[in-house]
Amino acid sequence: MLTRRDFLNIIAGAGAYLALPGCAVSPPLRRDVFPDFGAPGTPYLGLATSLREEHNYEARVEGPIPRQLRGTFYRIGPGLFDRNGLRRRTVLDGDGMVQSFTFQENGVRYRNRFVRTKRFVDEEAADRFLYPTWGTQAPGGFLANFWRAEEVTSQASVTVYRVNERLYAFDEGSLPYQLDPVSLATLGETSLGLPRDQTIYAAHSKIDGKSGEWLHFGILFGPSPRLHITIFGRDGTLTNHRTFPLPRNVYMHDWFVTERWLVFNFQPVEIRVWGFLLGFRSMFDSLRWNPGEGNLLMLVERQGNASPLYLETQARFMWHSINAYQIKGEIIGDFIGYDNPDHLIGPDSAATAIMQGKKGKHTYTGKIRRYVIDPERKSIKEELFAGDNFEWPRINEQQRCHRYRFAYINQGHAGEFFWSIITRVDMLTGEKTSYDFGRRQFCSEPVFIPVPGKRYAPDDAEEPGWLLSEVYDSESRTSHLAILRAERITDGPLARIHLTHHAPFSYHGWWGPAD
Repeated sequence: MLTRRDFLNIIAGAGAYLALPGCAVSPPLRRDVFPDFGAPGTPYLGLATSLREEHNYEARVEGPIPRQLRGTFYRIGPGLFDRNGLRRRTVLDGDGMVQSFTFQENGVRYRNRFVRTKRFVDEEAADRFLYPTWGTQAPGGFLANFWRAEEVTSQASVTVYRVNERLYAFDEGSLPYQLDPVSLATLGETSLGLPRDQTIYAAHSKIDGKSGEWLHFGILFGPSPRLHITIFGRDGTLTNHRTFPLPRNVYMHDWFVTERWLVFNFQPVEIRVWGFLLGFRSMFDSLRWNPGEGNLLMLVERQGNASPLYLETQARFMWHSINAYQIKGEIIGDFIGYDNPDHLIGPDSAATAIMQGKKGKHTYTGKIRRYVIDPERKSIKEELFAGDNFEWPRINEQQRCHRYRFAYINQGHAGEFFWSIITRVDMLTGEKTSYDFGRRQFCSEPVFIPVPGKRYAPDDAEEPGWLLSEVYDSESRTSHLAILRAERITDGPLARIHLTHHAPFSYHGWWGPAD
């Protein structure tokens, strides 16, 4: 419900915008601006090429699959960017598509299905874009987008989790969708057992590697945004739910969780919300990088109702944290940090340029950084752990929220935005080992698969297991799933699971072991 202050802000905002030319700045693109799969000079364009078909087949296997590797590997990302001559504006847009690779005694079965969100179902029936999305407005100019923020609903394309034998697809600031873990059929939107209006979920949750608790945050954006914290026990029962007014109206994608603390990194990515609410631009085009404001960290204790602690530090943009834990009273928070998110924010950012077949801007790379936070002394310092060009970090999920040793991260070649290298980083010694797929192949987030039945010590110097990464090969215009030994990554893939087609750029994956 609008307050008097909100109403006055609307009137003021509308007056300011109506004094400007009356057109929207984030309309869909024309489909013909994009060459499917690109050319030799733009090999990465296959990552932004739609996959329209749904498949279910036994994949071709090259090399020996480890006998202990039994279960289903899920990946999720936007799979469909175009409809009826129009195209989404950013690679972050698009209808969510879940893929599964099921490892059985006699081979690997591949499936992909689109998540039947309300948006997908309605637009599929109409064969055209109907709704605004995070990065693209609905066709029809600002009047067709006026006050339609609530219709920017889930595209179910960012993260996928299998929890208590249920499969969920998450997006930003919405409710997840539940899927059948075998057929990938959409079962419907879910609030995870809570009243629908009690909470909201972001894409990145954390499952504590020891307690099994499932921890969520979510932000309800708008004129008076609020942060929600929702925690479920191992058995799925609600154990804690709290809300706070958001100290800054900013965009935040991920967070840190330790055994005691929840740490929110409010980076200075301002959301200029009125232009979005009034229909003049998308949420994506409403983001502004204000480094002079620095980062504001908010520390909340996992248990109890103590007031938050706030700490300020220099500006860094963070897509993804690596992990966080406590040692001798200090919080260690490892993450991929950018000095400037020019790959995301700006008219020629890489995230938008690729949709028109261009390379775009990405001057600043993701570096491995570490926060060392002392809540008692109310101090924070930042350490640069490794430079280069990193993104998409994963760890052994048994160590999530606790002390750990290794991070598995995608790495890009110099001057490239997309990633072709998988690097294992020893977070104790700084040693790095890598495998390079080559400049014309592009790998996805490397997901660590533990040895069945093994309990890992946090200082395990070997950490045996496997890494699964889906790789797009621009030469063949097909994708495959690569299996590497985590402790011998330089040996390259043990096996490859070949698809008969390509898979567009996908974000995150999850491993569901066989019963």
